[in-house]
Amino acid sequence: MIYLGEQKKALSRYSEEVICWLKIKLKGKTSKTNPDGHNCGQTSCKVCSRQFQIKNDLNPNFVRLFTDRNIHAIICSKPRELIFKEDILCQMFIRFGYTKEKFKNECEKLFVKSGYEDFFYNTLNYRLAEWLNIHTCTYCNRQYTMVMRKPNGNKAMVPQFDHWFAKSEHPLLALSFYNLIPSCGICNSSIKSTATLSLDNHFHPYVDNEISNSFRFSYFAKSPNEYEVICKSIDHSSLKAQNTIDILETKLLYKGHSKKELQDLIDLRYKYSDNYLNTLLHKTFNGLDVTKSDKYRLLFGIEIDVKNYHKRPFSKFKKDIVDELISATNRIESF
Repeated sequence: MIYLGEQKKALSRYSEEVICWLKIKLKGKTSKTNPDGHNCGQTSCKVCSRQFQIKNDLNPNFVRLFTDRNIHAIICSKPRELIFKEDILCQMFIRFGYTKEKFKNECEKLFVKSGYEDFFYNTLNYRLAEWLNIHTCTYCNRQYTMVMRKPNGNKAMVPQFDHWFAKSEHPLLALSFYNLIPSCGICNSSIKSTATLSLDNHFHPYVDNEISNSFRFSYFAKSPNEYEVICKSIDHSSLKAQNTIDILETKLLYKGHSKKELQDLIDLRYKYSDNYLNTLLHKTFNGLDVTKSDKYRLLFGIEIDVKNYHKRPFSKFKKDIVDELISATNRIESF
């Protein structure tokens, strides 16, 4: 998993549009007959300038929950505050005489069906991905998730957005910025899917800035000519990293690369001379002003700065393996 940072600029742009959309769905648009409706007053607003209409099939007491302050909190709050706010709003609705299940049903109508599945995927997913500018899957760092458009501007390729808090259990959070994780289809649909994660037991890519330093990739020899990728937490006294690795099936996903990316790196180390990696890294660029990061990028096609892992697939994996291969012999100087 990769740390995404706070992404404040993306949050600002995203929240402006989603909040306008929610207010229109809850209150309608401002007009002579609806003076209490919503219009942000910005001529450039991509929401208020369109023909979105109030959602009339919502429970009136459900609508009453969503003051401007609560709307902002649901869209912009950090993950732990989101869960707290969700519980508060649910309890308020229950006090009106309804059940928790009724609250979830109303949330699903507004935030999932009308919001995420209609508004978000028809209007915002490409632009949110562009604002985030994350180039590989947040969960596995194995596949590119860059945004590509056709020459005429039409959609072509975009990452999927996983809900860290599954929308089946937390429909209120289906449009929450910090609950939308750019990911590949395998991680979103096949691996993570609707798995239950908790902030106390798993890392969150918008919260835990030490994610990438909490575990490392390694390998073991199954035979003299066969190796297998392993992945393990660095701090064995903490279960949080291991729980995250396990639920995202990181070891399983990378096991398939044992005979490809891993074998290629091992071949560089062992099938040639003992100092072959040393030659590549230290003599290939003699006399040139090339940084360590540049060397790894040119030789292995990866980024080695944690903040840049997302820019190229396999960056964390290949850096860990290369570093281990180099440290495996005293004849290769450290760097």
